[in-house]
Amino acid sequence: MLHRRSLAVALSLVFSLLLGALPASAQSVASVVDDMQSVYDRQIETVDTYIVETNLYTAYNQKVMQDGRPTYRTQTQMKGSEASSVTANTTPSAAYGMQFDRLRQHATYAGTNTIDGLRCHVLRVDDPSAVNPDMGKNATSMTYYVDAERHVPVRMVTETAASGQGGPGPSSVAIRFRNYQTTDGLTLPHRMEIHLNANISDEQRQQMRRVMKKMEQLPEQQRKQMEEMMGDQMEMMRQMMSGDPIAIEVQSVQVNADVPDGVF
Repeated sequence: MLHRRSLAVALSLVFSLLLGALPASAQSVASVVDDMQSVYDRQIETVDTYIVETNLYTAYNQKVMQDGRPTYRTQTQMKGSEASSVTANTTPSAAYGMQFDRLRQHATYAGTNTIDGLRCHVLRVDDPSAVNPDMGKNATSMTYYVDAERHVPVRMVTETAASGQGGPGPSSVAIRFRNYQTTDGLTLPHRMEIHLNANISDEQRQQMRRVMKKMEQLPEQQRKQMEEMMGDQMEMMRQMMSGDPIAIEVQSVQVNADVPDGVF
């Protein structure tokens, strides 16, 4: 379904944006990327493992060496479904959902803009797949807004084209990063809001309505069992139908803690 793919893309972006910062004085793509990589590398020097628990998932991150450089392998466990997990490697050059070297070649510095009263530097990518192949061919642009005072990402917007004849039209995923806190040298946003502006087809909208109506008609015990099986998917469907953002709240951060046996 559309909402699952959009959420997967959004969460992927969230995971890749958890480390690093951008400088207030940067006036070019090269200087932004150089300073971003420098700050990221300083954090990765002192953080061997980190565990982030949110209201939607728990992400386990463990530093390993790959091609002579440090990287984190990540296991993300979605809440409400033990079988739903994602394993990935995130190299230092993939922070912010961008490959640093590719970003220097394909991004443009688009000046400054004001987001929620904050002066932000703007980086724009007109060919997202050239910077991050995981974005897919339907992604048409990515725009990053970076707080010029605090040097952290404030907002990220990904635009996608229509999926084809008969499918949904153009859509966008906007991620807002709030409430930054530092834990043992690791700086992370503690609230992330994902706005899915998707042109859902009438058929998909009707299908979601039918699912929610059937859930509401179930006996209470059976409905609770179904909600546990579906995890947060039911709430996500409600949010998509209402237009409300999907909010990710960080509940705890553990730095250099032991990763439980069996996670990797």
